Amino acid sequence: MLDRMNSGATSYRDRTSEFLAIGERLRKQQGKTGVVSAAGGGPDLGTGTSTAGQSEFSKRASRIGHGIHGTSTKLAKLAQLAKRTSMFDDPAQEIAELTTVVKQDIGALNSAISDLQQYSYRSDSGYRSNKQNVEHSSTVVNNLKTRLMNTTKEFKEVLTLRTDNLKAHDNRRGLFSKEGRGGS
Repeated sequence: MLDRMNSGATSYRDRTSEFLAIGERLRKQQGKTGVVSAAGGGPDLGTGTSTAGQSEFSKRASRIGHGIHGTSTKLAKLAQLAKRTSMFDDPAQEIAELTTVVKQDIGALNSAISDLQQYSYRSDSGYRSNKQNVEHSSTVVNNLKTRLMNTTKEFKEVLTLRTDNLKAHDNRRGLFSKEGRGGS
């Protein structure tokens, strides 16, 4: 084995100067365009178009993820309000407003995920796309769809809870009104 290493070692070619020249050329090119990596402020020595496209995809996916989180926060507040069972302290106006906002948010997020999926398909059909990028994009989109689906399911559960509570309020009102009339 040592003989193989010795015989192979004589056929190497030092290409360090070529590597440094390419690195310098890339630094100069990217210095003109002002492209900076997200990691630490240095030049991005990536593949250019593919990295920029992936970066745009990541930005869009991140915005959608933040939107889903914000909607979930609003939904938690709505659930808290809907769980109130007092007939006399019913925040109907606030619940109606929050329901409308959450409904609009879910619609907008659904549309944004569809747009992201279309963007992903367009980007993945480019000549620089590879199997790993395609799988990553698909996984991210599916993850966002699942998170939105879970949020939508939770929204429906909160609305069902609210409906049940309103029915219970009406039943109690009916009981009190009947008793009040019968006793007079």
